[in-house]
Amino acid sequence: MPKKKPKLGHETLDLGPLPVDAINKALSLELEAGTAVLIPAIQLHVLRRHPEDYERLLPHVASVVNAPQFIGDDIRNPGKIELIARVPSVDSVLLVAVDVEVNANGQYEVRSFYPIAEDKVQNRLRKGYLKRVPIR
Repeated sequence: MPKKKPKLGHETLDLGPLPVDAINKALSLELEAGTAVLIPAIQLHVLRRHPEDYERLLPHVASVVNAPQFIGDDIRNPGKIELIARVPSVDSVLLVAVDVEVNANGQYEVRSFYPIAEDKVQNRLRKGYLKRVPIR
């Protein structure tokens, strides 16, 4: 039986508030409070770049955005940050990349999401690229 294609969302997904206090503290930024969103164009981008992970990880993007375990400056992509958390239910570490500038609607846009290896997290922590978020 052929594998079923993941469904692409045609609506902007409201992911809830971006944890700006934790981000500002970790990265010495001055972000204003705002909501994170996942627009259809980015959903398509992730579906094309990471088709095997899209459907499996999409349900967890909001929880990583709202309560990341690690926060980092996306040094390869200026103007973006990385929110990262372990997601045991899918046996993955999920990275969510977010713009630090709000869009025309005053929202922070997710630019991508994908799994990363645990050793990459540890390496980025050692190099200082990632900061641990204190448990609340």
